[in-house]
Amino acid sequence: MFKFLTLTLFILFTTISPSAACSQQDLTALLSFKNSFPPNSISNSWTTAIDCCSWDYIQCDETSGRVTTLSISDNRNLRGPIPPSIGDLSALQVVSFSNLPGLIGPIPPQLSKLKALQFLTMYKTKVSGPVPSFLSTFTGLRELELAESNFVGTIPSSLGNLVNLSFIDLSGNQLTGAIPDSLFSKLTGSLADLDVSDNTLKGPIPKSFGRVRFANVNLGSNQLDGDASFLFGESKTVSQVILSKNKFAFDLTNVKYPQNLQYLDISHNKIYGSISNQITNLTNFGYLDVSYNELCGRIPSGGSFRQFEAQFFANNKCLCGAPLPPCD
Repeated sequence: MFKFLTLTLFILFTTISPSAACSQQDLTALLSFKNSFPPNSISNSWTTAIDCCSWDYIQCDETSGRVTTLSISDNRNLRGPIPPSIGDLSALQVVSFSNLPGLIGPIPPQLSKLKALQFLTMYKTKVSGPVPSFLSTFTGLRELELAESNFVGTIPSSLGNLVNLSFIDLSGNQLTGAIPDSLFSKLTGSLADLDVSDNTLKGPIPKSFGRVRFANVNLGSNQLDGDASFLFGESKTVSQVILSKNKFAFDLTNVKYPQNLQYLDISHNKIYGSISNQITNLTNFGYLDVSYNELCGRIPSGGSFRQFEAQFFANNKCLCGAPLPPCD
């Protein structure tokens, strides 16, 4: 759900016409990568008649000629597993496979050889299997997006060892188990973004998340339970919180909302208590859904609350006041 510009900007700022020719090592690896798929399934530009730094989906370092980016998207002709030869592109900093419905199979262990990797994306593919624990060896990894694919198993706790990893999107898979309390535990300086929505994760949110400087957190559509109130607080940095369609149960009455909060969806849980008037003081607040809970009391008025329709407060225990019927 979260959309961020970091990877796009990284690619744009490193897109410079290379002065050095593509290295022979990388050319050999790319040709092997290409030949692992059906003919004509990647791009007609992938030919030895053209320097490989000028191929579609490829970017190179201008000095060394080493391939630093392999970014393939929106290609329905690409069918088969990720070739092991990807591991021979040892200077890769960006690997991005997006909207590739024919890409199947597990992440090959040869990917672990890419020690320079900073961005790893597999979005809307059929890549399957567990999230590899060897991802924790990518000490420079900044963003990990393995979303809307077929990943199974648990989230590796070893991801918490990555001191630069500030963005994790594992949404839309079949992940199970608890959320590791190690995630973002060693991150310093950067704000954290987490999306694990649309899985079958269980258990409470790690208490360690109360110390994480989140910008966005999406835990929606899982089987999580317990208290999530420690994600909130007037001094917190978070601007978007999605807890919908879980089994959270906590008292909302004394929750203080972050000043940066813009988007809050806690619908379809077992949350009780009332909604504090403090929420009407938030300057940039623009979306609220508290429907299908056990909330009571008068709905705050003023601020952004004038724009919220009745459906966003519906099916609670005893909420009242505009836009619902008046309180007795």
